[in-house]
Amino acid sequence: MKNDRLFQMVYILLEKGSVTAPELASTLEVSVRTVYRDVEALSMAGVPVYASQGKGGGISLMPNYSFDKALLSDDEQNQILFAIQSLQATDQPVGALLKKLGGMFQKQNVSWIEADFSRWGMGRVDNEKFERLKTAILEKRVLEILYCSTSGDTTKRSILPFKLIFKDKSWYLQAFCKKADDYRLFKVNRIVELEVTNERFTESFDDAPPMELDLLPLSAFTTIRLRFSPAVAFRVYDEFDRRQVSPQADGSMIVETSLPADDWVAHYLFSFGTEVEILSPPELRQELEAYAKKIYEHYKT
Repeated sequence: MKNDRLFQMVYILLEKGSVTAPELASTLEVSVRTVYRDVEALSMAGVPVYASQGKGGGISLMPNYSFDKALLSDDEQNQILFAIQSLQATDQPVGALLKKLGGMFQKQNVSWIEADFSRWGMGRVDNEKFERLKTAILEKRVLEILYCSTSGDTTKRSILPFKLIFKDKSWYLQAFCKKADDYRLFKVNRIVELEVTNERFTESFDDAPPMELDLLPLSAFTTIRLRFSPAVAFRVYDEFDRRQVSPQADGSMIVETSLPADDWVAHYLFSFGTEVEILSPPELRQELEAYAKKIYEHYKT
């Protein structure tokens, strides 16, 4: 509490210039004697704070003093501001804190980046979901969810959530699933319903597997080679690692990558229409052909 009060005192002095001891005492809800003790503690810590007597006197900081001279380097200040500003992406109310720290660090431009991970047109829904997930993780509350798998099946799960992960343009929730009696990774967009229960858990899950291993076992991936036309170059460079893309003399692109070996791959590749050709494996070509025929039969009149 004392450190928080000292931090607040420095901010008040930076913002107002000079403040009387009674005014500080009232703002900080302490006695005048405590204010002077805090002034002495700040001075001993290297903060150039002083008290002047008489009319117009009060407690002040040395002119041109900035917070970074006492505690943080310029790089450290920028890292703190960037980290706090990034929290706005999950709809956290950090605007006031960002403004205060920007003033303390004497930074004029603290709004140079804006990140929003919610889907287009789904900002309110996604942010409400993130708020409930945050509550469950921080308060260690069991979640009851209705989850949709890649095959379209929905199952009810009782899970112990402990980490949110952003990877490859998607959010995932890492949790211990009671039904599977094991760790699972749930794609947040496929959590159809969720309820934060009053049941709490105490486990810390320090033994949770790394995210890469938890997503899918290596045996569940397949290596594929694709040829894309120049018309979808923007998607190729958006959605694949640059090192996986080999530009060709005719403007096309050969991509060799590993993707999950399930129905999702065919659906994903189908979204490119005639702008992609599957070079290998042959069974994936056959799967996409069958999928195209199924769609044709569905819409045939």
